[in-house]
Amino acid sequence: MCAFVEILVRTAVVSDAETVASIDLRGWQTAYADIISPDFLAALPLDKITESWTAGITAGTMSDGGRIFVAECDGIVLGWMTCGGSRDEDASSDVGELHGVYVDPQAWGKGIGSALLKECLAQLRSQGYARATLWVFAANDSTRNWYERQGWRPDGTESSFPIAGTELPVVRYERSLSA
Repeated sequence: MCAFVEILVRTAVVSDAETVASIDLRGWQTAYADIISPDFLAALPLDKITESWTAGITAGTMSDGGRIFVAECDGIVLGWMTCGGSRDEDASSDVGELHGVYVDPQAWGKGIGSALLKECLAQLRSQGYARATLWVFAANDSTRNWYERQGWRPDGTESSFPIAGTELPVVRYERSLSA
């Protein structure tokens, strides 16, 4: 694995789809091992995930409208991020959203996620958003702590996300995009 001297964040291209899908799958299986049913996580279909990423990258956005970026080091894609306008019904037009960010579990703690997050905030600022939000599983303490270290705060809004016949609690975080 690279020395993580320089992390390049760029727009995803179709040839990234399989790697992005693999990071997505391994990220879910690792980060949510204590949150989501192990049977559900083990049955996630890499081929279907790859198809979804290929379609999204080809279109230039995922189905949620998020633009797709990857982070690479020494030519190896180690993480991905999507961001764009907020998908929340209660959001004003000046609110953007980090739709998702995942890093290859073998590269956790190496600055990949921070580089992706920095690019997301820059992208949202350049699109004229004043604030940003994101959603995270309530039980995902390590990720919540990471977001809080990055300047995000819970805004008091909670909801649930349906997975494998279960409604899992999620918490919305927000932050200002002021420089």
